[in-house]
Amino acid sequence: MELRKLGHEQNIEQHYTIHHNTSGSLTRHSARNGDPDTKSSHSGNHTPETGTHISRPGYDTRIETRSVDSLPPLERPLTIGGEPNPDAPHTPEPVSEPPEDRKELSPPGILSWEAIALLAPFGLLGLLARLGITAIATYGNQAVFSLAWVQAAGCFVMGIAQYQKPFIMSFYPPLYLGITTGFCGSLTTFSGWQRDVFLSWLDPQGAGLSNWQRFLDGATRLLFTQAISMASFLLGKEIGRQDLRLKLEIPKRTVRGVILMFSILAYAACFPAFFLLSPDYRGAVTAALLFSFPGVVTRHLLGTVLNHRMPSFPIGTFASNILGTAISAMSYVLQHIEPVVCHSAGVAILQGIVDGYTGCLSTVSTYAAEINVMNRHHAWRYTLVSWLTAQVILVLVIGSAKWSGAFQTSTDC
Repeated sequence: MELRKLGHEQNIEQHYTIHHNTSGSLTRHSARNGDPDTKSSHSGNHTPETGTHISRPGYDTRIETRSVDSLPPLERPLTIGGEPNPDAPHTPEPVSEPPEDRKELSPPGILSWEAIALLAPFGLLGLLARLGITAIATYGNQAVFSLAWVQAAGCFVMGIAQYQKPFIMSFYPPLYLGITTGFCGSLTTFSGWQRDVFLSWLDPQGAGLSNWQRFLDGATRLLFTQAISMASFLLGKEIGRQDLRLKLEIPKRTVRGVILMFSILAYAACFPAFFLLSPDYRGAVTAALLFSFPGVVTRHLLGTVLNHRMPSFPIGTFASNILGTAISAMSYVLQHIEPVVCHSAGVAILQGIVDGYTGCLSTVSTYAAEINVMNRHHAWRYTLVSWLTAQVILVLVIGSAKWSGAFQTSTDC
């Protein structure tokens, strides 16, 4: 009897039917071969909480009831009550390849040759704009020192570019880097600003001002430049809110190659300009053009490598500004060590380092943009540490040279 019962059990084939009852649970029913579905589904006592028990002689057919939500995702049924189950696993859609015009425009990284090369023409434009604005805004009895207009212009453009970043990046990613890091960063200068503040306190031109007047003059340059830079940046962001309804075509690979070659040739042209043009232009502009691109690249690399390490204090921008201030101070001292030979190649190179390398290495536009996104505590800390560190370096370099007596305070160069 036991052997016959065991063989009969082995011939039993299990059938499962899924029912969606009003309690939101799934019930599995088992039946023997040959039993009609209605018999296996409705025989016995049905209790949603404990399952369905179907009376069979010699068998325990108690069925487990499990909630849909308790099932693992891969075991959830595709339908419930004839309706699609939204929680059922779905076959992932095949990933389609991008069209050819998008495929060939793989966005260049910020350290790619294409992005770095574009810094050259934008850095040159920023430097020329700074020298031009300084020349225009310098005149007798001027109400505002010329460097304030430079900082305001650069921060204004930076504000517009930051708000329009998605639009610029969707067209040509290196263009955003060229505008912000290249043009705005080279147009504004932190080292020149801090040096002017210190020289106002030092009074090297012998204007005969009292200590109080010198302090007010330097404090005005310090605070007014900070204020006009932040105000110009916010004004630029406000104007940049205007929607640009332009549909620009993504540059093809050929066009991008032309841009790359133009960027390289634009900087290469600075070398013949330095040697072929009149020596009178070297100290004024051509020497600065030679050092502009190295200054921009140094600042870009420092910001890329260091800024992410401490978001509340951008170490890369801080290092660029302090390094630019130190090199600017040393170059300024070397220019004024007696005897001073005006219009010499050495003096022209030093002026090129001051205007070109340190002017493009340090920046106020990025400095203002970083302060704008900080909370009040971090913004004050970043500002005060930047001011104090720069002024301490200027005291150690220019101040020590001045007080040692080897520094010629005024020249006719």
